[in-house]
Amino acid sequence: MLERRSKREGKVTPRAVIENLLQAIERGDVETVVFVARQPDGLIKSGWSNTLHTELLGLLECGKNHVLCNMSE
Repeated sequence: MLERRSKREGKVTPRAVIENLLQAIERGDVETVVFVARQPDGLIKSGWSNTLHTELLGLLECGKNHVLCNMSE
């Protein structure tokens, strides 16, 4: 119910993000994953698939730049 309401309101939930990611993985469209998540208590968690740490840092930097570009639109 919450997912449907959020979708109607144009909100993207964590579940929707993960479902889209899983679909992309199943299509073979994803090679590497890195994530950062905030828990309800404010604790930050991160994780990643098996890849070089330098590549992970680059992906995080790309994600940061992507967010910054979306903020200016």
